[in-house]
Amino acid sequence: MMALTTVSEKIDDSTARVFWATGLKNSGILDVSLDFAHEDCALLAELIALRYLLFKKKVFDREPGGGGGYRLTVSKGAIKKLANKKSSKKHAFKFSSFLTNRMNGVEIKVSQAKTIMPSIDDCEPEKIGGEKGVYAQTFDEITVPAIGRLFVTQHAVDQYQSRISSGAPKNPWASLVKRLSHPSLRVFPLDPRVLAHKARKYGRSDNVEAWSHPTSSFIYLVIRNDDNERVLVTVFEL
Repeated sequence: MMALTTVSEKIDDSTARVFWATGLKNSGILDVSLDFAHEDCALLAELIALRYLLFKKKVFDREPGGGGGYRLTVSKGAIKKLANKKSSKKHAFKFSSFLTNRMNGVEIKVSQAKTIMPSIDDCEPEKIGGEKGVYAQTFDEITVPAIGRLFVTQHAVDQYQSRISSGAPKNPWASLVKRLSHPSLRVFPLDPRVLAHKARKYGRSDNVEAWSHPTSSFIYLVIRNDDNERVLVTVFEL
């Protein structure tokens, strides 16, 4: 079991200090500075810290491919409620989206104990920016051989899980990413009726791409946004 423990303490409405540890020998302190002010700064900073530690700092020497096999012990009970989609804190929904998407199924416990945390006297805090535009995304970024940089939405993962004919995978995120990593993926022409439907749904169809490969029954529908970034919006099986 990969275990990460965090404890967040509010400094002011835009700054919080987050203590973290994955064991007795791997720990640290993050000073998280939001680019906005909010009374729930400590909660938002802890969510930002979790995302940063898991996917940017890679405290487990890898990027998690799903929540299975991971345990997060957090200091804010709202984080567990957000992961279970039972929280009323709407301002935190986007910041917690990785818990219901990429880390879906992660075990979450709540504790404010700091027994294994480093002391501020012995550890220099690492300063990180908690930009809303970076940490409040409702999609996760991956890089795959054929497509390159790709943003995967929660909706796409949900649709993949519900539509796969061979049965829902235990870890839908990892399963989908494995399929998207197939080197033979290429753009396939869309039926004019499908293009017309997408034009009605998204306002245009010239930015819609359907990716697949000759031996697959799956179609990955990708939208190129105004910045020419590719966003996976849905998945279906022919």
